[in-house]
Amino acid sequence: KNRIQINQILMEEQLHNILGKFSLEDIEKLRMLFPILHTAEQKEVVTLRVFSEEYKNLIKSNSSISYSKSVRISLDNLTEFFGIQRPITSIELREIEKFLTYLQQKVKKGYVVYYRNLKAAFNKAKDWGYIKENYFLKVKLPKRQKTAPSYIDYPQLSAIIKHIENQTVGEIVIIAFFSGMRLSEITNLTWRNVNLVTRIIAVGDENFATKSRNQRHIPMSEEVFELIMKNAEVKRKVFKLKEDYIFCKSDGKKFTGDYISKCFKRACKAEGIDKSIHFHSLRHSFASNLAQKGISLYVIKELLGHASVSTTEIYAHLNMDSLKEAIKKLEPVKM
Repeated sequence: KNRIQINQILMEEQLHNILGKFSLEDIEKLRMLFPILHTAEQKEVVTLRVFSEEYKNLIKSNSSISYSKSVRISLDNLTEFFGIQRPITSIELREIEKFLTYLQQKVKKGYVVYYRNLKAAFNKAKDWGYIKENYFLKVKLPKRQKTAPSYIDYPQLSAIIKHIENQTVGEIVIIAFFSGMRLSEITNLTWRNVNLVTRIIAVGDENFATKSRNQRHIPMSEEVFELIMKNAEVKRKVFKLKEDYIFCKSDGKKFTGDYISKCFKRACKAEGIDKSIHFHSLRHSFASNLAQKGISLYVIKELLGHASVSTTEIYAHLNMDSLKEAIKKLEPVKM
């Protein structure tokens, strides 16, 4: 009995010496790992670092540059909060709620986008068998006040263009205003995407995927047609109209979206335009100007390439003539 007690004391001393070499952080990690290691169904411990890298690579190869960047920032915020070595299975619902509260305080305007990105990411983690449940699906974010998108009119567009030194960038701005195309859709537009006879632009092909993954067709306005014809004349001589980008640098390579966005923002600032206006506002301007002219929301939906008309309904209030006609019906009939 004494020998057993002595052995027990020695074992406790050895354990104490071993634990003494660990930091509090190491002990906390071990505490989280033990339940996982005792689970027969879990074959390996997947940390946030491992999952984050795998998911980033997946999105990078299958999505647009802008979406890939958004996902990367979202995951960076997640790993910064929990730590890159945190096992993904150890994150509980209450911790997700705390993280989203932290995110709302840190990124007051963009946290909703990050939440959507992470919700999609954890859906994939569930598909891969890394987690049993996606707790992001259980969290309800507080509703925010919806505001109308900012837009500009043609006189403001003309004033902004004067401050853009790069002629091609100025043309891209005009195309966005008169077509409603996204920036990436314009910079990836090639000569095979346009039919100069029927004056139709095909947005999206096997080399470039649109946001909705659906190809759409946009009739060219006179302004758009003239700019494309102008580029055709110039590039027939330089590039011989092969598979080149229509709006590109002098060497035939396409512009980065970041460069064009900054050029446009500087021009807006120089003209004293509202700070809420950015390049994507040109797409809103296209839709807003059509809505004000009484164009059906369903037609605007098709031109913008929205998957649902509910997305297009943010422009419904801009058709003031229809709203005024509705109010007139409330006026009493004169006797």
